[in-house]
Amino acid sequence: MKAKKLVFGMLLSLLIISCNKDENQTASPTNNAQEVADNAKIDTVSDDVLQIVESQANETAAGKNTGSAQSFLSDCATVNTVQNGSTWIRTIDFGSTNCSLFNGNTVRGKIILTFTNNFSAATRTISYVFDNFYHNDRQVEGNRTVVKTILPNNHPQATIVLDMTVTTPAGGVYHRTGQRVREFTAGYQTPYVLLDNEFSITGNWTTTLPSGNVHTATINTPVIVKWDCSHIVSGNITFVRTNGNAILDYGNGNCDDQATVTINGVVYPITL
Repeated sequence: MKAKKLVFGMLLSLLIISCNKDENQTASPTNNAQEVADNAKIDTVSDDVLQIVESQANETAAGKNTGSAQSFLSDCATVNTVQNGSTWIRTIDFGSTNCSLFNGNTVRGKIILTFTNNFSAATRTISYVFDNFYHNDRQVEGNRTVVKTILPNNHPQATIVLDMTVTTPAGGVYHRTGQRVREFTAGYQTPYVLLDNEFSITGNWTTTLPSGNVHTATINTPVIVKWDCSHIVSGNITFVRTNGNAILDYGNGNCDDQATVTINGVVYPITL
């Protein structure tokens, strides 16, 4: 009798383990798609911050405040510039409560830019750090360097070296390192009008997620960012991940918050 009970107990344990395993496998694709969606939100953080930095560096280069021109910043932002020899330090302060950007995303805290006054140089380097800075209530920390050049076709291009940490309101911590190259493909000839600005982005980076999973991302089809849209509008990215590869597709150019993630041939819709 004891032997029968022992065998029955072992079989019951195996059944429970098997059921749990099946449940985890069933839930896994959706969870994996959500991980890619979380990555996409960090892409939006990165793109908005770069637009802030570039617009402010350009204003300094022009020796003006674009009061008569459109600005990516709202009235709730204040800007302070200090010159120390050939070095310029520009602090953009969005205050302690959420401030809306031109595209509708919200920020608070400070971004501090450092660069030299070689404004006419073909290549310029801009460094920046964050001071209690939040984007859509996600805290952004770390530092970055942007190298700006003018391509032979007269398009401005920025190469961004990433080393940043993003913490969600729920406490999830994401750390990203890598490089992105952003080419200014439309609107650069009309500096006082922002609505026609469009950027094409390539690059690769690695993101460590709160789960400990690591995603290595490579842009296959250039990602397209439009100045007046709060989300990336097109392009696709391949993620080499702990749990298998995935492809994130941002769509056909429409300004919306919808995208798809393909895992093992199955397409999952996601909200950015």
